[in-house]
Amino acid sequence: MNDNHDSRLDALFAAARADAVDTSRAEFAFETRLAARLRAENSNSLFAWSWRLCPFFAALALVVGWWSQTVQREEAVAPLVAESSPANEEQLLVTYLTGDRR
Repeated sequence: MNDNHDSRLDALFAAARADAVDTSRAEFAFETRLAARLRAENSNSLFAWSWRLCPFFAALALVVGWWSQTVQREEAVAPLVAESSPANEEQLLVTYLTGDRR
């Protein structure tokens, strides 16, 4: 390092240290303002809405589960089973799957 100290630079640094900015007004109730701003930003976030709607979606899942168990199930016959169920089941199934229609 250079041992030649610039006296003008030292004087500028000393003047800058002596002329400290008064930040007491900006420091007043800083934590309160910060908490209020964070609360305001979080109230409109997707995460906050998802937590508010969580009971609704849980109830919806329970209703859908209950409904799916109570609905009468009808015998649904697939078209493949309907095609292969007459007399010679295995032969009809093979011709249906291979597409060989004679």
